[in-house]
Amino acid sequence: MSGAFFNNINMVKDIILAVLIVLILALIWVTIYDSNRFTVSNYKYKNAKIKKPFRAVVVSDLHNKKYGPGNDLLVEAIKKAKPDIMIIAGDIMNGHPQSDLKTAFEFLEKVAPICRIYYGNGNHETRMHLYVEDYGSRYSDFTEKLEALQIHHLVNARETLDEYGVEIIGLELARNHYIRFKPEPIEKGELAGVLGKVDNKKYSIMIAHNPYFFRDYAEYGANLVLSGHVHGGIVRIPIVNKGVLSPNIAFFPKYDAGEFTEGETSMIVSRGLGAHTIPFRMFNPGDLVVIDFEP
Repeated sequence: MSGAFFNNINMVKDIILAVLIVLILALIWVTIYDSNRFTVSNYKYKNAKIKKPFRAVVVSDLHNKKYGPGNDLLVEAIKKAKPDIMIIAGDIMNGHPQSDLKTAFEFLEKVAPICRIYYGNGNHETRMHLYVEDYGSRYSDFTEKLEALQIHHLVNARETLDEYGVEIIGLELARNHYIRFKPEPIEKGELAGVLGKVDNKKYSIMIAHNPYFFRDYAEYGANLVLSGHVHGGIVRIPIVNKGVLSPNIAFFPKYDAGEFTEGETSMIVSRGLGAHTIPFRMFNPGDLVVIDFEP
């Protein structure tokens, strides 16, 4: 074979190598960029049970992430939305024995004056709640901070917002419902047993951190479920807009991000705002959710 033939092969190899290097560098750039920014997702719901319009901001899975010094960029975005209430759908901190609560507390102190806040536990709060031998006083420190800031902490509890014709229900799932690979199912009647029955005269908003059990939430009778936990699938596939992996190590989770419907129940799954075990996001910026409710 001629030298020209081998030169052409080497040239093709060089081109392929150069393209691969460019793609790798581009993916690294996207990962860094998406891991340090957030977007705003807007939704609107109308229902005859709602007495008057109001706006809610939903924050989920911050995991001690900071957007700007002291989280000022995130706080300013929340202020700009002018919410009537804020709903926190869990995992504001990292529930690891070596993690502290300073970043979470700083964020809560800044947003508490903006509007009323309703806080539902995620699996990281639940972990601190259950394993006192590992976490010491952290959960009690956390609940005391919420009380001091007049944040409504809903742990298998509910509050009625009479002015809006709404009830907010906070579900704390047991740890067995967060098991990796295949969480244990929710037993029939379990939700009603820990939460009581839905008030059908009110528009019910359910804070349920793990979206995996959406059918159970719908069967329970909530009008709207607010979830997070899946982090948008960590890596999202462009064009098809699908998440790749959930925290319980399930590929292509069904409820990864956005809006879902089951019968008369809707669910919004936030992509979350931070990361923990897999500490990056790709094609998947953080997600601040804004919802407008109307009669």
